[in-house]
Amino acid sequence: MTVNTVRRTRRRAAAPPPSVPAPVESLAIGEINQTVFDCPKCARPLAMGARRCPRCGTRLVLGVPMAKASVIASGGMAVGLVFGAVGGLVFGMTRLTPSAPPGPAAVAASAAPAGGIAHETAAPTVSPPASPSPSVGIAQTDMPSLTRSALAQAITVNDRLTAAAAALDAAVVAKSFDASEVAQILRTVSADSVYGEQLADRISAWSGSATVGDDLATAYGSIHDVAAEGLVASVQNEPAYRQTARAMLTLLARLGAVDNRVRAVAAANGIFVPGTSPAP
Repeated sequence: MTVNTVRRTRRRAAAPPPSVPAPVESLAIGEINQTVFDCPKCARPLAMGARRCPRCGTRLVLGVPMAKASVIASGGMAVGLVFGAVGGLVFGMTRLTPSAPPGPAAVAASAAPAGGIAHETAAPTVSPPASPSPSVGIAQTDMPSLTRSALAQAITVNDRLTAAAAALDAAVVAKSFDASEVAQILRTVSADSVYGEQLADRISAWSGSATVGDDLATAYGSIHDVAAEGLVASVQNEPAYRQTARAMLTLLARLGAVDNRVRAVAAANGIFVPGTSPAP
């Protein structure tokens, strides 16, 4: 008798899940004092202050797409105009006061004694208030207070970057090159440049300092880009950090010309600048 046996089917092993490829670009190593956010369109990690996503090309304004930022700005401007018009109307109505009654000197002069000769009385003379003398530190133009504050803070940021340039130069010419020390300096420079870009936007908002504000924004943006690209490398890669340090020294040297113009604008508007005398 023949016995037919049925072969059991073997279960195929489940295919391993596809491995997720590592991102091509990595973030800067230990870039402190900064906030990393995702691109609103492609979710690529970006550093605070990035003006354009390198993956999808979306232009950003403080982390918001430019199209959405323009809509928000337009709405804010419309609301500001409405509130400004209402406030101006209310202020104008409160300024409409009735004419003041005649003073006591005018009443005394008009009333003559009965049956006698009126004696002329000298009316008291009121001297006009003396005009205040211009004091040092008061702006001679209509520069907004926000722009004045941004100019003063930008000068402080430039002083910090100048000190960082001196430390970076000393690290480059040292007999024993320390990549970790250079990385620490680059992280400080990167954080200062991000803050400087925000100040440059406030300076550019006023027409009297728009040009120097745009130049500051360009200089700070270049400094931040070079620092971020250099910090991607490992601290074991000394040639990469040496090359980044030399490129950063070149950018910081060019910042001196823009800083002189910032100090000139600040001094011309009565802002105290160390090392310069304010405009009379």
